Amino acid sequence: MSDDPHPHSPADAGAETDRGGATEPRPEGDGPSRAGEGEGQPAATEAAPVADDAPVAEAVKVAEDVPAGAFGGFVAGTHLATADGPAAVESLSVGTVLVTAGGVRRPIRWIGQRTVSCHGRTDRQPVRIAAHAFGEGRPERDLLVSPGHGLCLDVLGEVLIPAARLVNGTTLARIALESVTYWHVELGGHDILLAEGQPAESCRDTGHRRLFTAAGEGHVSPSEAAIRLAATGACRPIHEEGVMIEVLRTRLADRARSLGWHLSEASLAGLHLVADGRTIQPDVNGLVVRFVLPTEARDVRLVSDASIAAHVLPGSTDERQLGVAVAELSIDDGLTGLRRIALDDPRLETGFHPLDGQGGDDNGARWRWTDGGAVLPAALWEGCRGTVVFLRITLSCPPLPRWIGPREAAGVVDLAGFRRPQ
Repeated sequence: MSDDPHPHSPADAGAETDRGGATEPRPEGDGPSRAGEGEGQPAATEAAPVADDAPVAEAVKVAEDVPAGAFGGFVAGTHLATADGPAAVESLSVGTVLVTAGGVRRPIRWIGQRTVSCHGRTDRQPVRIAAHAFGEGRPERDLLVSPGHGLCLDVLGEVLIPAARLVNGTTLARIALESVTYWHVELGGHDILLAEGQPAESCRDTGHRRLFTAAGEGHVSPSEAAIRLAATGACRPIHEEGVMIEVLRTRLADRARSLGWHLSEASLAGLHLVADGRTIQPDVNGLVVRFVLPTEARDVRLVSDASIAAHVLPGSTDERQLGVAVAELSIDDGLTGLRRIALDDPRLETGFHPLDGQGGDDNGARWRWTDGGAVLPAALWEGCRGTVVFLRITLSCPPLPRWIGPREAAGVVDLAGFRRPQ
């Protein structure tokens, strides 16, 4: 199936800071836990020095050079199972004994943290796994991890799936934070921990430890040997695409419905204008809408609900946030004549995706998706006479369906103000 949500389309802040505190003991030889193994004992520790924070400008420069996958780990506030019961990851230290998903006790060999900017970097945004997303108590409460962090799931045997591969806009979603603190927790070998009751991998050293110990020292790119070791040293098979992912996404959708999520197909996705803080509703005729807009309006936005095709259309990989698909746009004051606005007009910028369609099919169809909050600059009706202008918009197709949560509409929650439940 095509990735494109349109029926005719061919295709689809802050500075880096380090909080220190990372320590590493002498090497130990314990490997991944297996059923029946004995209790691990904390190893002797030898603290590594922690450098002072780097200047802001230098830290930002380092951040841009570092791949998002380097910041793997658990978000601050995550509770891991320890020999003394669940404990927040930020309270742990080298030697703390964790309890693996297999019930084996193993000490932490290395731990560090890093606060990273997510501003303009969706690939660094944490993934929230909602409570009970994979079944009762899995996880027991909302769990936040880095996008590449592996979740241990049973699909004809246990496998590891990066959290970002299962984002579905319902029970797994990216959280739009300005910054986030990730904790990197290593054992003597790769294993499965219990994070908020959900089996998830421990971290592995792929050459990026220094990111979690000292800002401004640069980063250590993993060598080919380190990457191969990380891949072959995984305690479970890792899957990032293919049938396994589709099976899990189907299971998650079914589970989300059982938790009260459902798809809504509102005809125009709540399309309206907001002009200088005032809401203006449209006159509607099928896929054609008309707004009566005061000529003195200056701050005007075309607002609608939005959805992500990859979350609602089977087989799609289009991760854009899509509002409505504008096929025609015109303005008329009834006196100076009709003004047709080209879809690629350079004044249409903020809140608009690039032009879609080839213009070479039987209908010469082209359209432009909004992201749910497109800005219509006042320059579009500059020179119009009278007190009002008529803004006419023809949509190319109905908006995408969107997921509605059991308590509140998807897309309405202020994720920037997200707070972990206590």
